[in-house]
Amino acid sequence: MNFKRNITNISVLGIIGALSLTAVPMFNNTDNSADTVNADSKYGDINSDGYINAVDASIILSYYAYTATTKGTPMTLEKFIANGSGTTEPTTSEPSDKNVSLKTGGDTFTIVSWNHDEAPSLISNWTGIKTEDVIERMYSGADDPITAPSGAKINFVNLNTGGATASEKYDELFNQGYDIDVYFAEPYWALKYMDNDAFSAPLSSVGITEKNMGEWYPYTLKLAKNSKGECKAIPYNVCPGAFVYRSDIAEKYLGVDSPEKMQAAIGNWSLFASSAKTIAEKSEGRMALADSLAGMWQAYSCGRFDYVASGNKLDLSSDVKQFADMAKELWNNGGVAKNSQWEDAWTEAGQKGQCVGYFVPSWSFFNDSSFVYDATNKQSGKWSICTGPQAYYWGGTDMLVNASTDNGDDVRSFIMSTVFNPDNMKKYAYSNNMPNNIYVNAQLAKDNSYHKISMSEILNEQNYYSVFEQSARSIDIKKYSPYDDKINSDIIEQIKDSYIKRNQAWNDTMTEIQDKICEDYPELKQ
Repeated sequence: MNFKRNITNISVLGIIGALSLTAVPMFNNTDNSADTVNADSKYGDINSDGYINAVDASIILSYYAYTATTKGTPMTLEKFIANGSGTTEPTTSEPSDKNVSLKTGGDTFTIVSWNHDEAPSLISNWTGIKTEDVIERMYSGADDPITAPSGAKINFVNLNTGGATASEKYDELFNQGYDIDVYFAEPYWALKYMDNDAFSAPLSSVGITEKNMGEWYPYTLKLAKNSKGECKAIPYNVCPGAFVYRSDIAEKYLGVDSPEKMQAAIGNWSLFASSAKTIAEKSEGRMALADSLAGMWQAYSCGRFDYVASGNKLDLSSDVKQFADMAKELWNNGGVAKNSQWEDAWTEAGQKGQCVGYFVPSWSFFNDSSFVYDATNKQSGKWSICTGPQAYYWGGTDMLVNASTDNGDDVRSFIMSTVFNPDNMKKYAYSNNMPNNIYVNAQLAKDNSYHKISMSEILNEQNYYSVFEQSARSIDIKKYSPYDDKINSDIIEQIKDSYIKRNQAWNDTMTEIQDKICEDYPELKQ
C-alpha cells in the first residue's frame, strides 16, 4: 500500500502530462475539433467515466504497483478494476517535509476573511469542535476560547464585506501591523499580495512544495504561483462552471431529451451559437439560449488570454473579435437575452421561461439564496445541467500565509487539515463547496452522495456534482495576472456598448477597449 502511494505521488503528473494535462472528453461533439475522440473508443478511459484524466492515471499507477509486488500471475487490469482495487480512493497524505522556517510561539492564531461563509467550518474540521459551537464561542466572547494544536487562541476576523472590496480592508490591516497569520483572497486579487514578500510567505516555509500538489486540479497549480513562479497560495476550493438549462424547452426547440444530448448540441462555441440561432428562430425571437453576454464571456474568457505581454504591453488577441462577432450575431437574432447580470430581469427571465439557460458556478449550488435558485425555483423539476461549450471557473478562494506570522507550526497544521486531509475535504464539500482535490471529488461524484435537497428537486435528482467535477478537470489557463478581472470587465462592457449597441466598426471598438484599459491601468501600454 505504501508502495502504491509513493508511486502515485511521484509519477502522477508525468502520466497526466502524457494525457495532455487537460481531461479529454470521450464524447466531444465538435464538427472539426482536432482533439475529438471517437465515441466508441475507450482507449485511456480506464474507469469508463467518459474522460481521460488524472483519475485514470492513478488507476494505471495503482495497477502497475500491484503487478510489481504481487506473487504469482497478476490479475488482468479489468479484473483489478472489477474487484474494486482500481477505485478513485484519495491517496492524499501529509507532505513528509515538516520543516517550518517561520516564527512560532505566538499566543494568538488569527484567520482573516472577507466574510463568515467558510472559516468556521474549516476551524471545525481542524479542531474537531462542531461548527455551531465554533460560531457560538467565536462571537460570544466566551471565556473558553478555541485553541490551535500549539495552544494558541484562535481568533477569526470577519471583515463582513464583498470580495471585491476586501483588498482595501486587508491593506488597512497590514498597514496597521495587525497580527495576521493566514488570510483568504480571491484569485483575481490574490496576486497583489502573492507578489509582495512582506505580506505573503512561500509555502515552502511551512514544508509544502509543488511535489505535494499532484492531486490538485492542473489549473490551480497556476493559481498557486505568483508572478515569479513561487508557490504562495493554497487554492483550497475550486469553483468550476457549467450550464444549467430548462430541459423541457430544450426538448421542444432542439429535440434533446437528456443532458448528454444537450451537451452534444452546445458542446463548443460554434454549436452553441448554432443552437441559439435555432431556438430564436423557432420561438420567433421570444426565447434566448443564453442568460446574458456577461455569462457567455465568463466562460469564453476563462484561461484563453494572456492580456499583458512583456514590457507591460497590451496584447488583445483575435479571439476577442471572434467572441464579439458571435455575441453581436446572437444579440441581433435573439440568441442571447439582453439582460445584465444581478438585476431582477436577469433571474426573472428564467422564472418566466424567457431564456433557456444560465452559465453557473458550482458555489451557486451550495447556497439556497443564490441567483440559480432564484432563477430556477419557479419550475421545480424542469431543469438539467451539462458542462456547456467550454470548461471554466468562476470564483474560488486562496489561503495565503502572512510572512510576519509568529505561528508557523499552526499555519502548517491548518493547511494540512484543510487541503491534505481527505475526510475534512469531504466534510467541506458537504458544508461549503468543492475542495481542490481530484480524487476526493471523483469519489464524491462517483458515490453521488452529495445532494443539496433544494437543487436536487430542481434538477430531477441529476448528479450535478459529477458535472462540476468533470468541468474542473477540463479547465485550462494560459496565465493569469492582477489585471485580468478588470480587463475582462472592460472588454465585455465595450463590446456591448460600442460594437453591439452603437454598431461601431471593430477597429474603433478595439481602440475604445484599449483606451479604457489604459485609463484603469496607466502603467500598461497600447
